[in-house]
Amino acid sequence: MKKEYLCLKVYEWIYLIFWCALISVLSVFNGSSIFAVISSVFGIIAAIYNIKTNKLAFIFFALYAFSYGVIAFVNHNYGEGILNVFYNTPLYLFTIYKLFFSKKESDGNDKIKSLSTKEWIIIAFVIPLVTIVYGFILSKLENSNLPYINALATGFAVISSLLASKRCKEQWYFWMGYAIVLIYIWMNSQGEKVYLILNCFYVINNSLGLYLWMKAYKKEKLLEV
Repeated sequence: MKKEYLCLKVYEWIYLIFWCALISVLSVFNGSSIFAVISSVFGIIAAIYNIKTNKLAFIFFALYAFSYGVIAFVNHNYGEGILNVFYNTPLYLFTIYKLFFSKKESDGNDKIKSLSTKEWIIIAFVIPLVTIVYGFILSKLENSNLPYINALATGFAVISSLLASKRCKEQWYFWMGYAIVLIYIWMNSQGEKVYLILNCFYVINNSLGLYLWMKAYKKEKLLEV
């Protein structure tokens, strides 16, 4: 997309600051750790920059994924911990390499793409498969919270992260599903309620992202004609 999308406008800064402030204030009342608050701020920044197809989003995605994964491990949400430390973080680091350092990926890397029918069919098999198999594995881990729900979140997240790295507009459907499942997980978790608040933000932000990316995709297609 065009260069003006690389910078936040005034109303976007207001949007970002509002959510960061709200998360911080509510976290104080809920007794969340400063580490969790900082992690949440990384997540908010990443989500907003991702809407604008700004490649800086993946730097904040990487910071968020690693810090959130560590906190998930501490709270016995092992599915989220394994996903973010060992899958999302390396994926985002690799995406950073492609976007910032690989000349091969330098042209057209910000163009919005769309899933094919074949890719939709593959995804329709992958998410249930991950939920069943990974859920069974997590259920065998001691003190693992909501293993099959964590596995479902993992299925959504694997697809979301991959589609985000490929600039696919359909990523927003899966980010939405991921956020909704995480709201349930953190409602039933004893620690770090800041992530419950954060995922309420994600539901709103993902809806906005879906609308803007669909609009931008249609515009790009018209320009190609």
